[in-house]
Amino acid sequence: MLDVHIDDFFKDCAVILLHGFKCFPAKQILYVEDICGPDEADEFGLHSPRHLAAFGAIIWLQEEGYIRFSEIDRQESVDEFVLASKAFTRLLKADKEDPTTSLAQKLEFVRLQGDSTSLAHLMRELFLLE
Repeated sequence: MLDVHIDDFFKDCAVILLHGFKCFPAKQILYVEDICGPDEADEFGLHSPRHLAAFGAIIWLQEEGYIRFSEIDRQESVDEFVLASKAFTRLLKADKEDPTTSLAQKLEFVRLQGDSTSLAHLMRELFLLE
């Protein structure tokens, strides 16, 4: 069993990538609260660890070449968010057992079912594709 923070990371990455896939190729604003839910900064202006983890997933996906964006707005959102070719082509990959189903469709299905084990398996598949 993976650690909870890794399960959250996989879920956050799935939400981010599917959000970009649904709107591809249009650029958009991606709000961190759309990934992990609403969050209020504390009296020092700091966000919760959960919010920061979701924001970290956005940054990691960008650094690894899965997404692009133009700028960050105070750890609240990123502007001109769009999938990079690397993510788009991997999400379009057909399933081995059912060639009419894409990885994006399977990912959306297991995400909506709340199946964290299957979601983690699919995200590992997406990240490990050559």
